[in-house]
Amino acid sequence: MGEATCDAAAAAARLRQATRVLVVSHTSPDGDALGSALGAAEIVHALGSSAVVLSHDPYPSSLAFLPGIDRVLVQASMPKDWPDAYDLVLVLECPDLERTGFEAELRRLPILSIDHHVANTAYGQVDYLDPEAPAVGEMLLQIAEAAEVAVTPTMATCLYTALVTDTGDFRYSNATPRAFAAAARLVAAGARPHDIAEGLSGHTPARVVRLTAAILSTLELAADGRLAIVWCDGAMLQRTGAMAADTENIINIPRRIDGVEVAVLLKDFAPGAVRISMRSRDRVDVQAVVKRFGGGGHRAASGCTFSGSLAQAREAILAALLPLLEA
Repeated sequence: MGEATCDAAAAAARLRQATRVLVVSHTSPDGDALGSALGAAEIVHALGSSAVVLSHDPYPSSLAFLPGIDRVLVQASMPKDWPDAYDLVLVLECPDLERTGFEAELRRLPILSIDHHVANTAYGQVDYLDPEAPAVGEMLLQIAEAAEVAVTPTMATCLYTALVTDTGDFRYSNATPRAFAAAARLVAAGARPHDIAEGLSGHTPARVVRLTAAILSTLELAADGRLAIVWCDGAMLQRTGAMAADTENIINIPRRIDGVEVAVLLKDFAPGAVRISMRSRDRVDVQAVVKRFGGGGHRAASGCTFSGSLAQAREAILAALLPLLEA
């Protein structure tokens, strides 16, 4: 733990002090992670410093529209001594450093973390934490405004994408007045909601449709229809020609089933490690559930990695959720 939680102006001041900034977010990146990271890189450039965005995993095809996405570096393309090239790491949307996938490497560098997770461990030398923020994208907008940086259309597009992703298209409980106020400022700065919505969901590759159909065919309902569980494994990816990143957002389909309060997606892509994603309609705090397995997130959207087989992960999740849904 470093200094006490700072505000947007102090975060901007810390960014001004850096000359070479590495921007990272969480593994399995979504629109929130990469929208925030690319928007942050634009802010850093506007402050007169250089910035590189690094992602542990490949990004889903639905984010190909984001300006600057072609410059995102993936772990495999980095030289072995890459941490030594930067004098500050900007970590976004990660309650702990492990979520970046680069914990060992990043511990060597000064860290500025920006996050809105309640369970953030304040691991940075400087931490800008605000659990009331609807999204990290909104916090970055505050930093730009505090630094008197002109919000460009490119910056606005990235930050709006982060905001709309983290609020579930403004359907989740974090779609607060503060979220809509930020959205209005970003649209005024050049974000185009129609184009962003079309980019996020209007051009779905055939492989994703095939994968979605395969995952939904595993649908299991429990707790009198209040719990929906689906799963995916490596064989399913191979059969459909899809990638792990293509599973992003599929969990939202079983969540929309009438009567379902919690949806769970189990992803079995590595031996002995099952990635679990959960979404809820707010009555059940899924963050508290995944915390038992070392995970984190938000009340209505969380995830964790379970050590064991797919069958064991399913049994563990049923044991954790059924008492909450039958109460």
